[in-house]
Amino acid sequence: MKPITKLYLKTFLFTGIPYGLIMLGFDLADGEGFRLWKYLFMTFFFGITMSLILVSFHQYRLKKNGIQEISNDNIRVNQSINLKTGLNKTDLIKKLKTDPIIGKMKMKEIENGILLKSGISWKSWGEEIKIMLKSEKESDFEYIISSSPKLKTTLVDYGKNLENVYRIENVIKNVT
Repeated sequence: MKPITKLYLKTFLFTGIPYGLIMLGFDLADGEGFRLWKYLFMTFFFGITMSLILVSFHQYRLKKNGIQEISNDNIRVNQSINLKTGLNKTDLIKKLKTDPIIGKMKMKEIENGILLKSGISWKSWGEEIKIMLKSEKESDFEYIISSSPKLKTTLVDYGKNLENVYRIENVIKNVT
């Protein structure tokens, strides 16, 4: 099964079924009773509508960001890459602060790395970006850059976390 098809199905299941169950609960609490066809229709209609809207927009944003072929790796909400650079942690922080977008994020030094937190936007509830030192050899440093949504139940992020990882990679490589 194609990755995009899996995402449509996952989004359908995780939006449609809870919606149908919640509506069933409200009707039972109101005393309206249980009508199977009503809840099946509501579940399928809501699930299909949400999956079409959310996943189609996610796919559109990925293509707009230059991703031509959808794969399991670029469709996930948790993204990470390895990056080798000559920048130590202090120089890396200075370089990140010069970027107009990353420089505005909350930045905190943590053991063996840096933690960045973005705020809420129309695309997401915010992201946590970790830049962790993987290895250090003389003036050669290897970092793991990972970006994930603050809200752990996020199904689609419209490519925002992949965009964050690529942006940090470009800043570090000075290709802004």
